[in-house]
Amino acid sequence: MFKINMTDETRFEILVVLLIVVVPVLMFTLNHYFMGGKNNGNDTKSKEKTVIVIEAKQGDTSQKTSSKSVVDSVRDAIKKGNYTTAYMQIKNVSKNAPEYEELRKQLAEETERRKTPGVRKEVGTVPTAPIRYLDESTPRDRSTDSIYIYFVDVSGVIVPHFCIQVISKRKLGVTGFTITVDNKKIEIIASPVKLENNVKGVAEWYDVPLDRFSYEAVEAMIKAKSGTLTVSGSNGSRTRNVTASEIKGFSNILAGYTALGGNLNYFQTANQPPSTSRAKRK
Repeated sequence: MFKINMTDETRFEILVVLLIVVVPVLMFTLNHYFMGGKNNGNDTKSKEKTVIVIEAKQGDTSQKTSSKSVVDSVRDAIKKGNYTTAYMQIKNVSKNAPEYEELRKQLAEETERRKTPGVRKEVGTVPTAPIRYLDESTPRDRSTDSIYIYFVDVSGVIVPHFCIQVISKRKLGVTGFTITVDNKKIEIIASPVKLENNVKGVAEWYDVPLDRFSYEAVEAMIKAKSGTLTVSGSNGSRTRNVTASEIKGFSNILAGYTALGGNLNYFQTANQPPSTSRAKRK
């Protein structure tokens, strides 16, 4: 082996050089291990937590949006009479949702109403317009003479209506009506009366909520299966027989009204508020 003879001074210089080179490298390594690695771990965990939180928020929002969308689709299907679609969609609504029981009940009522033959449902073109239920025999416009009842659904409140309409070449100036059944007369003072011009002449109609007197006239015609209607006006009067289809329409609408929870006993009590039709019997 070779033996290098170095003076003490040389050894000291080498040691100083080694310390100058090694110590910074050692310090950098230790700092990276204890400090840098730890920070990187925190950064990674922080990023993971951020991703998880964001995904959770997105999931909640998506669930709420999806639930609201399903509820809206069920309501829209019921409103449009698409009951098959409504039944399919309601299965996707959580039974714990506050809207579930409301939609289930509404769908059940609509199903019950559909069992009543001859009743049609009309949805207005304006979103705020009430839903109307009319008999199939009821005219869709004001171009024919007709006497009928129907009911409207205003935000879940069902209100039955009584209507008489007449069409003539010139204005009749309607002031009242007389319904005769089995020699009994029920007179109705027609106020207010609406009017419009159409291709067949001048249409005049009287449309008010059903009351005790008009209900009595309707019920009498249903029982007798007959009746006459006299329309009186400032320019004359006209009398005609109430048709069999009109009388059948009374029965269909009353059945549909009770199927949706309407109470006909209300129209049979003497404590009912003053008649809007100002009718009287003779």
